[in-house]
Amino acid sequence: MHILFAKFRVKINTLQVIFPLLIFLPAFSLAQVSSVKQLKDEIRNLNLLQTSTKPNDPWTIDNIITTGELSNELSNSKNQKPIVLQVGFDFLYNQEHIPGAIYAGPASKDFGVIALKKAVKNLDKDTKIVIYCGCCPWGHCPNIRPAYKELKGLGYTNVKVLYLPDSFAKDWKGMGYEVEGSATSSHTRDPKVKK
Repeated sequence: MHILFAKFRVKINTLQVIFPLLIFLPAFSLAQVSSVKQLKDEIRNLNLLQTSTKPNDPWTIDNIITTGELSNELSNSKNQKPIVLQVGFDFLYNQEHIPGAIYAGPASKDFGVIALKKAVKNLDKDTKIVIYCGCCPWGHCPNIRPAYKELKGLGYTNVKVLYLPDSFAKDWKGMGYEVEGSATSSHTRDPKVKK
């Protein structure tokens, strides 16, 4: 009897934490969350966001999009989909990336900034652009901050940064979101490259 009561108390405590978040966080609705695990991941991301956006970052929390929010935007056929740019290293993009993402070069390198400018040159300044890298933990990424600064400097007004706290592999692919690239096909290496 005591064990049953303890389990019941744990479930009530969990609901006491999750229920207020569902009411007060507009990013969530039951229709958007396909599982409790996804909801917990989104809550974890929001909690991490509050502590990981530093005063010297070029963006505010309003310029950040979570994995769940982006996945919903990309899968919703009624909305205009954002332009998704991968601003990291080409080997990561070639291996796996968000479906439809455009490779825009590593923004920490001069050639990457040139590639980024080329990727956006024909876009309207108010186009929703989502950038991501995911090469390493958020606070140490060499590409995401320069890419954001460059796009804002070019006059783009609707730039969002995809929050990947640890890496693309863990925070996007590891959460079960869709990917495409050479690692998702039967051919995992470039046939032109000799072994």
